[in-house]
Amino acid sequence: MIELDLPDPDHVTIATLGPPGQRTFLFQAGDAAHLVTLVLEKQQAASIADLLGQLLARLDLTPATDWDRGTMALREPVEPRWRVGAIQVGYDPDTQRFVLELEQLVPEEVDDPPEVRVQFSIDQAGRLAAHGAEVVTQGRPPCPLCGRPMRPGGEHVCPSTNGHGTLTR
Repeated sequence: MIELDLPDPDHVTIATLGPPGQRTFLFQAGDAAHLVTLVLEKQQAASIADLLGQLLARLDLTPATDWDRGTMALREPVEPRWRVGAIQVGYDPDTQRFVLELEQLVPEEVDDPPEVRVQFSIDQAGRLAAHGAEVVTQGRPPCPLCGRPMRPGGEHVCPSTNGHGTLTR
């Protein structure tokens, strides 16, 4: 069930609220009449950016590098509707627009969960791919041994040390 269809949004972004280690990832899109904000997992945000980058590469295009970061900021009011479950990303060659379908995370017994569909331009896809990838990497730095996130102070009990020490940067 499509709850909202945005065929020509003027705003599409992935952003976060909160400090590293406690961030909430959000997808937001809007036009003059609608603004929708949805909660994502960090891996979902990374996947959207990566999939858009892959689709752009197939079209011999690259993610944008020269966007105004202010245009990628969340717009007020930031009121998440629901948490995202399934995600579909595609490109429609007939309209030359990218399509992102985000389905609400619901229990398995729900047959037709609410969905938001957003269609956006190649330029918007490039900015979203690059900005989304950047947002994901702005969190806590990974441990050089195990890859798990380190605490904001740089401390980390690393499984690679078999519990015999704390790594500090």
